[in-house]
Amino acid sequence: MSDDAQKPIVEAQSSDKVMYYYKGPWEPMSNPCHVLGIQGASSGTNTATLGTTPTKQANIKDTGSINQQRVVNVVMTKGGNILTDVARDLYYIWEHKLTMLLWRVDWNTLRVEDGKQVVNAEFSEVKISALPETEALNTAVAQNVTFEVTGIARRYDENGNPFVLGPEDFDNGMFSDVIKFYGFTKPTQVGADSNGKLTTTASTNDDNAGDSKGTVPMNQNMTAGSGSAPASHTPSLPSPSHS
Repeated sequence: MSDDAQKPIVEAQSSDKVMYYYKGPWEPMSNPCHVLGIQGASSGTNTATLGTTPTKQANIKDTGSINQQRVVNVVMTKGGNILTDVARDLYYIWEHKLTMLLWRVDWNTLRVEDGKQVVNAEFSEVKISALPETEALNTAVAQNVTFEVTGIARRYDENGNPFVLGPEDFDNGMFSDVIKFYGFTKPTQVGADSNGKLTTTASTNDDNAGDSKGTVPMNQNMTAGSGSAPASHTPSLPSPSHS
């Protein structure tokens, strides 16, 4: 590779871009998945039962059945452009011992393939065995939920290729709204409703709502300067006048 060839820039995979989405088992098949509320820290465990056979020289080890959990700290809010009642859904699924459908989406992998946006995703069927509700002082109510994976979470196919989702698999506008609580709002689009509650009529999708004439394009092509120096030019001084 030549020194001036294009090379990838080393970048961290942001944990803030890993988001969880769900679907209730009572929903119709045509429904897309929904964001699992406003999310705090999340994590996952992937373990396999370890068997150890001692010998005179060394232990022989092998792995057996797989056990996985996905843990999401779900922060309860009012509004937040969430289309579902997450607190109710989680409690209902726990109370009735239902299977929940869970997607772990890594927005670090968002890209365009064949003219379409796709993002890597993992799918699992999960159970909720414990549903803690944390009501600490001076903080939002949170539920640090452990989702127990039934079977094995599906992240890659047998060829090692990641499974992907597209815009049609999420609630409308989710590719734009994933990191937004609100869009740009004019004074006449926000205020108190008839019940005195703060509400808005503005869209959260303001991706293309700005004034393109107010600045220069971000993706404009620039012309590089040449490597040769211009010919030197020394301005001539006027000849002194003789009286």
